Amino acid sequence: MKINQPKIPEHLTSGQLQDLLHEEDPFLQNTSIVDSRIDGQTIERAQLTSMLIRNSSFQGAVLPELFATDVRFENCDFSSADLTGISIHRVSFHNCKMLGVNFANARFTDVILEECICNLSAFVHTRWERVWFDTCQVKEVDFFDCKLKKTYFMECNLDAASFDETPLKGVEINTSEFESMTVSIRDLDGCVVSSMQAIQFAAMLGLDIRDE
Repeated sequence: MKINQPKIPEHLTSGQLQDLLHEEDPFLQNTSIVDSRIDGQTIERAQLTSMLIRNSSFQGAVLPELFATDVRFENCDFSSADLTGISIHRVSFHNCKMLGVNFANARFTDVILEECICNLSAFVHTRWERVWFDTCQVKEVDFFDCKLKKTYFMECNLDAASFDETPLKGVEINTSEFESMTVSIRDLDGCVVSSMQAIQFAAMLGLDIRDE
C-alpha cells in the first residue's frame, strides 16, 4: 500500500513550540523545531503545517482539535497527552513515545508510526485511512468503535489490544504478535491474519483444537 509521505520544504525556519502559546490563533508553518517542550500546556485548535519536530516533548499537554499536515515527528514524547479530536494528514511519527495518550474522535489520513511506543493509549471513535504501524508497541490499546480503512500493523506487539465494536475487514495484522486480544467474531470478518493467529483466535473462542 502506498502512503503519501509528509511534504516538507528543504529550507525551514527555526522555531519553538512555545511560540504557539502567544498566538490567539496558534499556527506554525515551514518551521524546524528541536529540543522544545510544552509539557502540561493547553493549546486549543493549534495548526502545524510543513514542519519537522525533533527531540521535543508534549507530555501531559492538552491539544484539543490540533490540525497537522505535512509534519514529521522524530524522538518526541506525547505521554499522557490529550489529543482529543485531532486531525492529521500526511504525518509521520518516528521513535516517539505515546504512552497513555487520548486520541478520542481523531481523524488520521496517510499516517505512519514507526518504532513508536503506544501502549495504554485510547483510539476511541477514531477514523483512519491509510495508516501504517511499523514495529510499534501497541499493548493494551483501546480501539473502541473505530473505522479503520487500509490499516496495517507490521511486526507490532498487539498484546491485550481491544477492538471492541471495530470491524477489522482489510486490516492486516498477520506479521504482528499477541497473546490475547479483545475482538468479536463478527468484527474479525475479512481481517488478514497468519495461520498461527487463526489458531490463537480459535482457541480464544473456546474451540478444542486437536490434530489426532
